Amino acid sequence: MKGEISKLVTFILIILFATTALASENAGNDANTIVNIDEIYSTIDSCDITLSSSSTVEDLTLEVQLMREGSIIDSATISIDSINMNSRVIKIIQWDTKTAEDGAYDIHAQVLNDEKELISTEYEFVHGRQVIPEVVIEGTIANSEGVTAVIRPVDATLVDIEYMLVDGFDVIYLAKDEKVSVHTTPLTVHKRWNTLLLNNKEYTGLVKVRPSSEKTAIVVTDIFTSMDDAKITDVYKDEIGASATIEGSSQVPFDGYVQFTAYDENGENVVESAIMRSPILLTEDDETVEAIWDSRLTEGKYKLVIEIIGNDGNGLDIRETIIDVEESATISNNVPEEAEDDSSIPSFLITQAAFVLATVVFVLRRRNA
Repeated sequence: MKGEISKLVTFILIILFATTALASENAGNDANTIVNIDEIYSTIDSCDITLSSSSTVEDLTLEVQLMREGSIIDSATISIDSINMNSRVIKIIQWDTKTAEDGAYDIHAQVLNDEKELISTEYEFVHGRQVIPEVVIEGTIANSEGVTAVIRPVDATLVDIEYMLVDGFDVIYLAKDEKVSVHTTPLTVHKRWNTLLLNNKEYTGLVKVRPSSEKTAIVVTDIFTSMDDAKITDVYKDEIGASATIEGSSQVPFDGYVQFTAYDENGENVVESAIMRSPILLTEDDETVEAIWDSRLTEGKYKLVIEIIGNDGNGLDIRETIIDVEESATISNNVPEEAEDDSSIPSFLITQAAFVLATVVFVLRRRNA
């Protein structure tokens, strides 16, 4: 009896051990998962950290500290939802250091999972060191369309250039130019954001230049608020109506209007007006928006104002020009002689037919212009 009880207890203990081991194996991430901190680069203004993993991992925390002589100057804690297998994730930190002494600084970075450290590393850089680099970034401008930087050579060299669009800690767009030749004259580089932006949101544009013969890089950033943008590139107008070709200039989708207003020659009284919805436009997209006047303009000169109205109701671009309607451009000249002589056709039908014909002529003129 005692032997049977002993066997039963042993069996139960084996089941419990196996269940516990299985639960431990399935909890969190795989114990064999290796998370790497592939690269750290920091200046006194910003820090970028590249992480990778041998398998898909979730619910990680990246903790980063900027230190000077053992004291913490600034720190950041970043939640990472996941890193896919054999992929890389870049996180960007903007340091809050309005005044910083020259000298050596340390970066301490560690990756945690459920408060358990998976990996940690340190990186050292020197702020204010007077060393002549091979290239200098003279300036950078980022906006809703892209980022532009001017690179001045000190010595002729080849450089790798990275362009990053940053939202908070996250790099949402990354592009690279490798082995770019920089020699006697300053080089202007530009990269367009090939991703959609939200209207009225703050982003950071970052440019990193790494000379081929140096281990360190030069990094500059520029913060901007995204806005929709468009411009008028071409205008057509006559006594029938007007049209404007609109080109997008932002990665914030333009979903606004084009307003056409014809004034008398003195520009005081509105003669005709129309407001037309524009097709949605992004950078380098262009569309022609057309408006037909309610009544055909008579002989004379008119001031035409075309304005692009943005997503928020603000004016993005404006073009003013003159419509010169000559005497020959009258309705009677566009009405067939047979219709004029046929008294059986009501005059209002003749007028409507003439206006429709004139409208067709306007569209054909615009397309052939």
